[in-house]
Amino acid sequence: MNSYETIIAIVVLILIGYICRRIGLLKPDDAKILNKIVVYLAIPSLIFLAMYNADLSDTVTLGTITLICITIGILCGGIAYLFASLRNYSKETRWGLVTASAMLNSGFLGYPVVLGVFGSIGLVSAVFYDLGSVILFIFFGFLLILVYGGNYQGIFKESVFFPSIIAISLGVLANIFQLPLGSLVPDILDYLSGAAIPLIMLSLGLSLEFKEVKEYFAAASFVSVIRLVISPLIAIVFASLLGLSGVNFQVTVVQAGMPSGMLTMVLAIIYNLDIKITAACVFLSTALSMVSLTALILFI
Repeated sequence: MNSYETIIAIVVLILIGYICRRIGLLKPDDAKILNKIVVYLAIPSLIFLAMYNADLSDTVTLGTITLICITIGILCGGIAYLFASLRNYSKETRWGLVTASAMLNSGFLGYPVVLGVFGSIGLVSAVFYDLGSVILFIFFGFLLILVYGGNYQGIFKESVFFPSIIAISLGVLANIFQLPLGSLVPDILDYLSGAAIPLIMLSLGLSLEFKEVKEYFAAASFVSVIRLVISPLIAIVFASLLGLSGVNFQVTVVQAGMPSGMLTMVLAIIYNLDIKITAACVFLSTALSMVSLTALILFI
């Protein structure tokens, strides 16, 4: 499939999930089960195989991709903070908008999109971009602890023992030491990783809920513009200045255009941020990303 057909297939899978919920075939709570399979089995398998088979010799380029993610996240968060301050939003709403603007869905949505469009070569760049997203999660977790108080160890543990991080670490180690896996292990991991794309898209379709968006449409729209338009534009500038090219350039820009991340909801719950406005940002930016990502991929 070409990139256009890949995006169409992804959109159709999301719509199938949404329709299944609307007709009662699946319930919204079923998304939690699908998410567990994806987070703990499918995506780690996908990442491990990508890292195990990858050429990791160009560490400077891969590290640059991670750094770009972190820098863009902080800049986008800063823009949202200024917007929320000018609108005189409460502290809870302000930080909800900041995290929704800074943290992106570079793993849960980014991996299947990049894999479908760029293949396994692009997936390596996507993983290192997502590593920056995890660092942003740790950064904002610590920042919110300074603002609200809390447990440093909880955020650190949540990040270090996240299945994707474990998969990256094990995959890189297996790659460096050229550990033999035989034929059975790769086959099993390949079958598990194959479930990632359809299950993620069905889960996103089940999770889409537009009722909350109406009440917070203005703020959610602004965050969506940050995530889907401003962020990839900044990525184009940084990636060009830092000498990225080819697939590394394309993947960096596409990953930068991902919607607000699901981990934003985790921080909102832990620190009692405005959960409704955070959810609205996640849902609206995810829905709009189906159009913006299509345009972005065709553009680059």
